[in-house]
Amino acid sequence: MATFPKFLALSLVLLAGCGTRPAEGTPLQNRKIQAVATTGMIADLVRNIGGSRVEVQALMGPGIDPHSYEPRESDINRLMGADVIFFNGLHLEGKMSDLFEDMGKKKPTLAVASALSSDEIRNGLDGNEQAPDPHIWFHVGLWKKTCAAVRDQLSKLDPSSASQYASQAEAYQTRLDKLHQYVQDQAKKIPEGQRVLITAHDAFAYFGQGYGFQVRGVQGISTVAEASGGEIADLARFMVKNRIHAYFVESSVPKKNLEKLKEVVRSIDPTFEIREGGELYSDALGPENSPARDYEGMVRHNIDTLVRGLLP
Repeated sequence: MATFPKFLALSLVLLAGCGTRPAEGTPLQNRKIQAVATTGMIADLVRNIGGSRVEVQALMGPGIDPHSYEPRESDINRLMGADVIFFNGLHLEGKMSDLFEDMGKKKPTLAVASALSSDEIRNGLDGNEQAPDPHIWFHVGLWKKTCAAVRDQLSKLDPSSASQYASQAEAYQTRLDKLHQYVQDQAKKIPEGQRVLITAHDAFAYFGQGYGFQVRGVQGISTVAEASGGEIADLARFMVKNRIHAYFVESSVPKKNLEKLKEVVRSIDPTFEIREGGELYSDALGPENSPARDYEGMVRHNIDTLVRGLLP
């Protein structure tokens, strides 16, 4: 798999001699831990558990698709300068896989999805075991399980602050329990037969599993593979047959496939009303000035948008 351009590979080789790996278990005195996370969701997780002891940078900002993201030279500089690196894993950051493998030989790295058991990881389309679904943050109960892994990684790096990380992780887990309950309560406002989520790509399967929604995406679990005309037509027929009137756009995925879906639906039944139900945040948080600027806000925004979009 080609993971990044050759000039970045060369940069990595050149920077390898400059990067130093902090000694695990050695106290970090008079400075904060420098952490780098790939996505905004992971950065927010680390900030909540690390608190004042950790400074976190996210490589991918609002609206950035991690499936297709290619690291820049500035990203490699950040990674080489970090004390610890956090990424999702399960091939979410598909074009950075080799980079993280190499970085793991030089400094502490953690794939937060490693906190889940194999039984908790969903496979991709058609049960393809080679394509695990990386979108674990959509099930708040599963995302909560990553807290312990982040806590332990920070405590190993900075044992003198272990009690602080433990208390902050516990407090955040309590908030996630309340968030999980909120999503469950909001979902119950939608009649069971109307809990059908149509989106640009198949990112919401964990959400569907956790909160009782049937989920259908135009594309598969990755946005890299293009949707075929047949797949779009199948989904259009499904919507017309089951009287599903709303689809939802994603902040980090172009609308072109959903626009095509709308065209095909209208070609099947010109009288069928199809509408955009709202915008969901899927693979990236929202802008700093939006309610979805952090993980909790993102989850609340998504379920509130679904309630408004799916109710008559």
